[in-house]
Amino acid sequence: MNTTKIIKSIRGQRLLTQDNIAEKLGISRQAYNIYENDLLHCDLDIVMKILNVLKASEKEIDEFLNALKQDYMSYIQVSNDS
Repeated sequence: MNTTKIIKSIRGQRLLTQDNIAEKLGISRQAYNIYENDLLHCDLDIVMKILNVLKASEKEIDEFLNALKQDYMSYIQVSNDS
């Protein structure tokens, strides 16, 4: 998933661990891991909180939204092929 790569990249650039982000969100690392690895099925509220905790720049948010669009289009294609 493209969105997963973007979030992991931003987190890595900030030198933050999943534990760091989970703590700031008030959730377990395991819960954050699920969010980070399945953002397409995540509530928009959670995604926005993650981007906020990461202090994502406007450019990074644009990259994320483009990746989300690509992920969504792939998801739709797979769903239509089934």
